[in-house]
Amino acid sequence: MRKRYDNPDEPAGSSPSPAAGACELSAEEALQHRLAELKQRSEALFDIPEAYVLTIADYHEDKREGGRAMFVWTKAGEDPVWSKPGKDSGLSVELNDQGDLIEYTIDVEEAAGDLPELSAEQLRLRAEKFALDHYPGALKPFSPTRTKSADSGTLFFYEQEVMGLPLPMSGFRVKVHRSGIVSDFRYFGRQTKPKVPESIVPKEQLLCQIADTAKLDLRLDFLHKSVDDTEKEELRLVYEPSSRWMHFRADGTEEVREAADEGTESEEPAVWLPVPELPAVEAPAVRTAQDVQELLGIDPERYELLREVEMDDCMTGMVWRRRDWQPVAAEDRSLDAFFRQRTEETLKAKIDPVSGKLVSFIRFEEEIPGEQRLTRDACLDIALGFLARMQPGLASFLQLRQQEEAFDSDREHFDFRIGKQGVWLELEHIRLSVNKTSGRIGHVTGPSVDPAQLQAVEAAPLIDEPEARRIYAEALDLKLGWEIDYSGNGKRRRYALKYRLVHKEKGREIRWIDARTGELICSRLE
Repeated sequence: MRKRYDNPDEPAGSSPSPAAGACELSAEEALQHRLAELKQRSEALFDIPEAYVLTIADYHEDKREGGRAMFVWTKAGEDPVWSKPGKDSGLSVELNDQGDLIEYTIDVEEAAGDLPELSAEQLRLRAEKFALDHYPGALKPFSPTRTKSADSGTLFFYEQEVMGLPLPMSGFRVKVHRSGIVSDFRYFGRQTKPKVPESIVPKEQLLCQIADTAKLDLRLDFLHKSVDDTEKEELRLVYEPSSRWMHFRADGTEEVREAADEGTESEEPAVWLPVPELPAVEAPAVRTAQDVQELLGIDPERYELLREVEMDDCMTGMVWRRRDWQPVAAEDRSLDAFFRQRTEETLKAKIDPVSGKLVSFIRFEEEIPGEQRLTRDACLDIALGFLARMQPGLASFLQLRQQEEAFDSDREHFDFRIGKQGVWLELEHIRLSVNKTSGRIGHVTGPSVDPAQLQAVEAAPLIDEPEARRIYAEALDLKLGWEIDYSGNGKRRRYALKYRLVHKEKGREIRWIDARTGELICSRLE
């Protein structure tokens, strides 16, 4: 938006002049004026509770969508990030540059109170009424495609369809609390209709190809009930199909890997080294802020504890800040100022109070250099000593990634993989840094598993890969659907018709095959 109000006659790349400086000031003033207009528009659309105060007022330009203004109000005295679940704490509104509603979210649990629960049809009518209030013609170009239970409400999706298949990020979605209060709305709008392929490869042809070429990787994985269709959270020995990350163009022109996998094949394979077993050390449980301070050497005279909050995932989050920190200007309500307010000169830790273990820690500060100049080997000794206190007994299940000493940095970084009998957890790494001038821990991310779970899990498969491949192939099906084509960078979204692999009965992705029982483990999410 600043560019929009800049002097259009100013040549690109020219040197600033006094007149240009005045123009830049007027551009900033125009930006703030437009932001104030859009704020008034938000307040006209929604009744802002009297107890709420404006926390964020920000404007940004989106490459594809154009100008966007975002406003967030939070209950006075409540923390917008750390508020407890079930408490009303905030309302957010996003408008485009024309003042049209793009996104709306409000916490409603407290406001809903003892309101009666409405039927599914009543909730759907509330969702449609909200959409029509803001977009009177919204039900004509978009079809109701699916509903989804979410927390204490229901999500209704209305999307643009081509060939009877919905276009991702088209139309709108509405979340309605069981009481009938709309708690979330997102408008995507009408998208350019994609070209339908002249011919579509029969899925049977692709299924035969997959069955012949599918590769299964043996690994350990910690199954989570929130994402895996399993009864309990546990460490298991599984085969992962490499094809689960692959989608197939319906016209047969190419096979595409997910963006997360692109470029990984060009990397040199890592060299992993054994980790020396250290003498057992006393490792007291970490359940309080005082325990964390002692474990990490946080000086209470230099840092003050800002927050200690129970989080949704049964973890406890803690934040310290340097006592000499100076806050940002009170009138600056930009998103950038909000995040600086949340992170500058802070130390953040997460602990599991049940197990008494530190889960993660990170410094968001410019550290004052110490007087030491430790070698990488000396920093490794510090890292291993810290891990011995953080997770006693874990060293025998670790390997260290070989890396060169960081001569141009004040920090040495260490990456440990976790496994047993040559079988490794794919995503469960421990990453840790040590400051070479002070010996302090800069950050650490811990694993979901502990030594007892690793000790108990069986790492020898009872089902070999050919049998697992047969089980996998027999359960496979291909589901046709439109997907966003990220290969283009134009202003309009592009789509490609692709097949994705699903379980033939459940219609969900097959994530794993249990290497001991042959059980197929699907994603819990569709």
